[in-house]
Amino acid sequence: MALSVVAAARWALQFPKTALLASRLFLDTRVSPLLKLAAALAAVVIVSPVDLFGDVPLLGPVDDVALLMLLVTLFVKLCPAGIVREHQSTTGVDPATARWTPPSESGPIKNITPRN
Repeated sequence: MALSVVAAARWALQFPKTALLASRLFLDTRVSPLLKLAAALAAVVIVSPVDLFGDVPLLGPVDDVALLMLLVTLFVKLCPAGIVREHQSTTGVDPATARWTPPSESGPIKNITPRN
């Protein structure tokens, strides 16, 4: 369970960059207008005062925010991969990989023991 909490935390911390990426994709004319319309309609349904699905007990509006975050992530994943990669280079985010990678030019690992 700890691994899923860590993955959720990484996703949440990376979300502002993902939202920036989604906004750039939404403004790009090469992305399907049907996909944009579906995402916009889903966002309206989520934030509308008429709550079709009901709130999760004890969470209130937090579930709406979580649904919007999932919608943005899904929108990015459904956009064409080439266009997403192009915009990722300008935003500096890759939603698919939130893992740390070591530098490519790493030398031999040295064992350094602190002196007292």
